Amino acid sequence: MAYEAGIALEREVIDVYEAEFLEAENPLRLIPTLVDTPHGSLHDSRVICRYLAGLAPDRGFLPPETDWRFETRLALIAGIMDAGVARQGEVSRAPGSSEARLALLDRRIRLGLATLERESDAFAASWPRLDAIGAAALLDYLEFRIGLGWRADAPRLSDWLDVRNEMPSMQATRFTGAQPTSSTQRRTR
Repeated sequence: MAYEAGIALEREVIDVYEAEFLEAENPLRLIPTLVDTPHGSLHDSRVICRYLAGLAPDRGFLPPETDWRFETRLALIAGIMDAGVARQGEVSRAPGSSEARLALLDRRIRLGLATLERESDAFAASWPRLDAIGAAALLDYLEFRIGLGWRADAPRLSDWLDVRNEMPSMQATRFTGAQPTSSTQRRTR
């Protein structure tokens, strides 16, 4: 989103458990965290995205008036992401993961993606609106970190993501290489 808005950010990949500075910036040690803003540190993707949207109001990141379907889609995207992160945590847990818990999280992810697939026409042509950016980031994350073969069940989302992934903003911010532990973002001065 920052790339689309023309806002320069320095992205820093960190280990949330080892990064001493993070606790001072975000007491919950959650990512993402945007630091060095005029308002102090901001955390939570939704808060950071709304902040960035406010810095570039003419870019169309938000609908011109309250749109409850848009807000519901944002909540759905966040919920699917939360389930994906929880699933990744479950898989990483020693000595093993709970098959029942994984099945529950996989079901939540698949049901959420089915809803996004049905609603894809509502945001597919709205780039760079926040729901479209959020959906692209979510789908990229699921593919990078989780897998699940979601593309077969969501062909419209799959085709849409392929087109989006060719855009400079997506190319510049895609997950690449080894799976990072986590990241934080620092706004350049």
